[in-house]
Amino acid sequence: MSKKNTLILCLFLVLLIFFAGVNARNQRTENTCTDKWETPCVTEEDCKEKCHQDHGKKAKPMCTVRVIEGHPDLCECRYNC
Repeated sequence: MSKKNTLILCLFLVLLIFFAGVNARNQRTENTCTDKWETPCVTEEDCKEKCHQDHGKKAKPMCTVRVIEGHPDLCECRYNC
């Protein structure tokens, strides 16, 4: 009986450690930062060079064309913090 309880406890601890690791990994990958700047852009390619230069090749550039007169377009760069 004691060996059976010990085995169950060990399996429970292994599962607990496994799920704690998965949760920690998910939280780490969800930490995404955003950098925005105003610049004349039409496509993501226009923002790509500065975004990759400042935050690495894995950063994702995005260009938001604003239709408000007097406001330049907005480049946005998302990257892992």
